[in-house]
Amino acid sequence: MMETPIEYFFGETMRWSFGFENPNKAAVIFAGALPLLWWCWIVGWKTPNKVWRSVAVTMAGIAILVVHYGLCMTFSRGGLVAAACALAYLLGYEWSKERPRLFLKWSLSGALLAVMLGIVIWTGLGARSAAAASGDASIGNRIELWTGALQMFFENPQGFGAGNSGDQYMQWYQPTERKQGYRTMVNSYLTLLVERGWIVAVGIGSGFIVFWVWTRPCGECLLASSLRASVLGFMVAGIFSTTMEDWRLWIIPLSCGFALMALAISRRNHLDLKRLGIISLCLMLVCLSLTFLGFRTSSMDPIERDFGMINGARTVIGLKPKTQTIGSIGCVVDRMVLGDHSPKLLRELALKANIEILLGERAKFADWALWMGHGVNLISEQQPKRLILLAPAKIEQKAIAKLLKTNSQVQLFLPEIDEDGRVSFWQDVCDDNPASQIFFTTLSGVGNRVDWAWDLVIKSVSNTLITSEHRLR
Repeated sequence: MMETPIEYFFGETMRWSFGFENPNKAAVIFAGALPLLWWCWIVGWKTPNKVWRSVAVTMAGIAILVVHYGLCMTFSRGGLVAAACALAYLLGYEWSKERPRLFLKWSLSGALLAVMLGIVIWTGLGARSAAAASGDASIGNRIELWTGALQMFFENPQGFGAGNSGDQYMQWYQPTERKQGYRTMVNSYLTLLVERGWIVAVGIGSGFIVFWVWTRPCGECLLASSLRASVLGFMVAGIFSTTMEDWRLWIIPLSCGFALMALAISRRNHLDLKRLGIISLCLMLVCLSLTFLGFRTSSMDPIERDFGMINGARTVIGLKPKTQTIGSIGCVVDRMVLGDHSPKLLRELALKANIEILLGERAKFADWALWMGHGVNLISEQQPKRLILLAPAKIEQKAIAKLLKTNSQVQLFLPEIDEDGRVSFWQDVCDDNPASQIFFTTLSGVGNRVDWAWDLVIKSVSNTLITSEHRLR
């Protein structure tokens, strides 16, 4: 069964995606193609024959406008910025090497740029770009997400693993009142940093810096500058969306990269160590500034996180408030009980109950155990001294017998609505064993999905923990 592609709109106008699942990816193609077409425009002016010169210049100008119109119809502000940076780089190089010796050429180039600006305004992309100045939701969400990404990198520099950045952010870092969904960091570089860690990111970054310095144009080489401009457009576009994950978008920049290396070899370019050092130092300062921002964000977060492996993936295995806690609780989560955003609920529990939460293998070392749903089956494997069962599933009689043989204090939190018989099952267990230390509390108004009454759960769990600590004292 084929999935229906998602359609993106700006106002009532559908954004063109040209076969890509996201218009921002289509915009990368246009941003990379524009400087190459502009090079064709420049070469057209150097054609000796006047007739062929007119034809070449006209065709190149039309191609530039058509590609630019396609870019504008994607309504991608990141793509527009990438194209502007690429053309600015190429035009700046052309101006510095050639100077405006041909008045007609530079006049028509200015007119062409004016038409391109008019297309930006006419299509509405200019209005969408101007909305960024007033802080629209798209920009605000990106800033919040990128700030969280820097905190994630600072706290876990080893990385969360490929494809896990968006989910890890939503679960462990996104403000609990936010509901936006993310698959990545909506930034190719931050996605790489958060998922792969600093070692991979530094290795790739260092390789690109060496490539960029080595393939610099020697003398008056507009072809090399146009190729570099295309690569630059691709790199800039990666700032505003996670575009580098799509292999199709690498065709133009990789082709330009191989052409640049061929030119560098043919011209016997040498590696300018001074320029390499300056660029490396500047990027190092930028990275240090971003790391400091991650540190500042982490220091302002009321929660402290520990990281480790769970089911083969690196994730959070412990969290606690930065204030004094009353103890620790090991959690075994069942999504049938807490839903798909259980880590957000655990964060609320840690803050409001003022307790440390342990997950995975660390859960067995906690003062209390909180087992949800089918997590109750762990009774056959280990037996904590103090146990909280949240909407527990039905278990076998031998597991109940093992539970009753211990002196454990067991607190049951049962839904009011008995969807599958688990409530009556556990009530019968309590009635049949009045001398045991098994107590149950009813969560009013909910069925097996107790996240709908999470505030009540937090309050009840907190009271249970505090009461237990007072008894021990």
